[in-house]
Amino acid sequence: MMKTQILLIVLLALVFSVDALAAGPEARLDRTRIGEGETLVLSVIVPGGGRGQPDLSVLVQDFDILDRSQSMHMSMVNGRSSSSQTWQFVLAPKRIGKLEIPAIAVDGVSTRPLSLEVLPAAEAAKLGPVAPVLLEIEAEPKQPYVQQKVVYTVRLLTRVPLRRASVSEPQIRDATLEPLGAEREFSSQRDGQQYQVIERRYVVFPQRSGALEIEGPVLSAQLPDPNQRGNGRGQRFPGRDPFADFDRLFGRSGFPDIGGAFSQTRPLQLRGQKLVLNVQAQPAGTASPWLPAESLSLNDSWSTNPPQFRVGEPITRTIAITAQGLSGEQLPELTVEAPTGIKVYPDKPHSQTRADADTLVSQKVLKAALVPSHAGRMILPEMRLTWWDTRSNTEQVARLPAREVEVLPALAGSTPSTADSTPQLAPTETARPGPSAAKPLVSDTTGSAQTTPEVVTDRVERSDYWPWIAAVLGLAWLVTVGLWLRARGLRSAPPPVETAMPVAPAPKIRQLVKHVEQSCRANDAGAARRALLDWAAAQWPQDPPQRIDTLAQRLGENAAQALQKLDQCLYSGTAQPWDGVAAWEQLSVALDESAISENSGRSDSSLPPLYPQGA
Repeated sequence: MMKTQILLIVLLALVFSVDALAAGPEARLDRTRIGEGETLVLSVIVPGGGRGQPDLSVLVQDFDILDRSQSMHMSMVNGRSSSSQTWQFVLAPKRIGKLEIPAIAVDGVSTRPLSLEVLPAAEAAKLGPVAPVLLEIEAEPKQPYVQQKVVYTVRLLTRVPLRRASVSEPQIRDATLEPLGAEREFSSQRDGQQYQVIERRYVVFPQRSGALEIEGPVLSAQLPDPNQRGNGRGQRFPGRDPFADFDRLFGRSGFPDIGGAFSQTRPLQLRGQKLVLNVQAQPAGTASPWLPAESLSLNDSWSTNPPQFRVGEPITRTIAITAQGLSGEQLPELTVEAPTGIKVYPDKPHSQTRADADTLVSQKVLKAALVPSHAGRMILPEMRLTWWDTRSNTEQVARLPAREVEVLPALAGSTPSTADSTPQLAPTETARPGPSAAKPLVSDTTGSAQTTPEVVTDRVERSDYWPWIAAVLGLAWLVTVGLWLRARGLRSAPPPVETAMPVAPAPKIRQLVKHVEQSCRANDAGAARRALLDWAAAQWPQDPPQRIDTLAQRLGENAAQALQKLDQCLYSGTAQPWDGVAAWEQLSVALDESAISENSGRSDSSLPPLYPQGA
């Protein structure tokens, strides 16, 4: 009897093994019709398991493999055990139309081919039930100018809870991409269905004209799959649902997380639509710097209102550019001009950018101390800034009108009567720091004019000492002004963390110069522009220029010609020849001279310049 039982067991094992070998691997798709941009799950099931791996090389032509997983399943029904090994692959079709999943080989045995239909997005939305998850992409405007702001919006809409969900960043070249404000959450209706919406916005600034492609973001998540609870191969609890009686008796509201903790999910990867923007070039004949904005204004204010100008006394003028639709880095640097007779001591400009609804608001502020050197009527020249109105597609000019000012004499009292005999006592503009230093000198001369003749005679006899006294007072005035300017500069300087930033080491500068040379010799205008701005950021880490025209102002006339040709080649909108070798011959000298001057002539680049711009 024992031998008979053993023989039966062996025979049953052989039968089961033959059935398993005869079954072979099987391929399944979770859907056979999907919309453009959607993904699907391919499952390859091998009964009895195995050591081989599915050969997916046949899928590369029509599909991207976004994710993969592997699992083992064992079951026993009526005393009969079985096992299988399952591979799951998340596939993203590369094109629309009717596609085929070719036969996939595992351990020398192949699956049957499968068919798949990929519908255009507009057609897919009209067929079948509404999708539980949507990914909407928008960009406005679709035909911007180069360096004009574009608002790029990503909306994730879902009717089901998602697990481990994440959305990647959009991918774009030849443009800058920055978040615009915080994410927003709200509800919305699509095709009669209620969705929860998470909206994320970006601002894009194209850096060249022509077609600009923006690759959509990719949603990766785990989607609840109710089809995997109950009977069927591959479920976690085969056979009857173990929570069915619990749900029937108590309802899911009592312990809502218990069923969800053991429910099956399937991977979901949804790719956003790719958008193509038609970027227009800067219109011919427009001004430089190129400032495409929704609005732009120039404003100024004074430390005293109305401003009062007096010889030797500083007065602070604050000038601000405020723009809508531009970032602070795009705003140009300002130069405060003054007529002969007024010296200008500018501070370092400060810029800021903030999100406001669907746009950006930026501002650049410059403060400058104006110190008159002599009395009289003077005219502060007009300030102009040309910009492009993207709403009306017209060129506009922001102005600060010219201003006529009356410079009053210094508060020094009347000229002494003995001025003819003692010219050293006559007051001058360059030796007058203000009333506090002048009063003792004026009091002394006034007192001497009212003394007796004997005192006057004694004063004349000692007049040889007055040149030395005047020299000492002049030196004291210079020291006072120097200390005042230094204290004022320290108050307006950036925080110590920024001023302590080390200058880029010489090897890094030389390497960046090498990159500029290589880009120029390769005649690659775009790479040359990026290499030049990288070099400038290392050369002036405290105040890096963000634009080519700003860099041209710092490198001098010869380099400015080469940089202007580079700018025209990139932004003119028409095919412009560019001679990179000739440009390098002009730029190499300017880069070397700038590096030598920067390393040897400045110990703290964060302090405002003490040399006046106008005299």
